[in-house]
Amino acid sequence: MEGKKVIVTGASRGIGVFIARELASCGADLLLVARSEPELVRLADELRTPANTVAVAAVGLAGKRAAEQVVAAAEAELGPVDVLVNNAAVEPQRRFVTLDPDEIERVLRVDLITPIELSRRLLPGMLQRGYGRIVNISSLAGRTGFPFTEAYAASKDGLIAFSRVLRNDHRAAGVSSSAVVLGAVKETGIGQRTLDETGLKGNTAFMVGPEKVAKAVVRAIEKDGAEIVVMRGPGRLIKALMDLFPGFGSTMNRVSGAEELMGKVADLREAQHVTALGKGWT
Repeated sequence: MEGKKVIVTGASRGIGVFIARELASCGADLLLVARSEPELVRLADELRTPANTVAVAAVGLAGKRAAEQVVAAAEAELGPVDVLVNNAAVEPQRRFVTLDPDEIERVLRVDLITPIELSRRLLPGMLQRGYGRIVNISSLAGRTGFPFTEAYAASKDGLIAFSRVLRNDHRAAGVSSSAVVLGAVKETGIGQRTLDETGLKGNTAFMVGPEKVAKAVVRAIEKDGAEIVVMRGPGRLIKALMDLFPGFGSTMNRVSGAEELMGKVADLREAQHVTALGKGWT
């Protein structure tokens, strides 16, 4: 990783912060991307040393010009990009029937379309130089039928398929793609924020620490792993079982209490959304 030029999206909070820290500790130059500039600047100040470059780009990835803006910032701040880490994600956590088309499109854009477009824009330069790595942070939600996450799950499953085809098409030319498939992450990330914000209690026995996710990203880059499943227990076996037996996911959701918990979360989020609309916040 020493001297590699890396874009990390979703770097202002959550798992993205830990990924950025791990990459910086390995000697990478970084462009940190997210909507919130103050958080990006604080992280950049933490990670910047005389030996590396850490720049920021405050870009909302739901915008139709987001990929263009991020690549322009990367070229200006870092030069040719070696590695793209597509980490940013949003999940409204409401029942699908309550979402309007714009809300669904926002999830698909942030979680899938912009990562694909970023990859497309960076790919020609990577192929020309004969080296490139694209790491897509996916989720077991795309395989388990995790409750009330239709758009999010579609995006995360789409990232796995996109990674496989991109890898197959370009690996012989030195450009490869990996999917880091996450289970629940403790202390940070969407799942932990949900528990913190709602006050609900969930089963944390199968959660992994964010440091393990960050190390998996570096391993994907350095070892060129096709798919790395990050969860407690036999993650790859569980994922394989759900691929072979799709009904296993819904059974696991019921037994683990995820179905009941996410039903409560969806109802709380919808109530919050209705309140915000009434107050003119959205």
